[in-house]
Amino acid sequence: MPVPSNFIRHAREKVTSGPLLAPVLTAIETVEKQKDRILQRWASTYSNARMEALNGIFKAARARARGYRNTHTFISMIYLIAAPLGDILKST
Repeated sequence: MPVPSNFIRHAREKVTSGPLLAPVLTAIETVEKQKDRILQRWASTYSNARMEALNGIFKAARARARGYRNTHTFISMIYLIAAPLGDILKST
């Protein structure tokens, strides 16, 4: 892929050696090392939307279960928030 290589080369040329730009040089080196993985992820059709949704549910359950020290209460809150009521009634 010539475009990312050109970008990395151009960025390296613009960053002169100095203590102020050392973090920028570290970032450029990281991008250079991880270039293949970055391009693979960019071309992928996967997203992390489901994980973000689960994270929101866990945060809401944690806020509602605050003050309880029992892990079963936390798990119950997750089920009460996330599971459709019809599915809970069918399982009992």
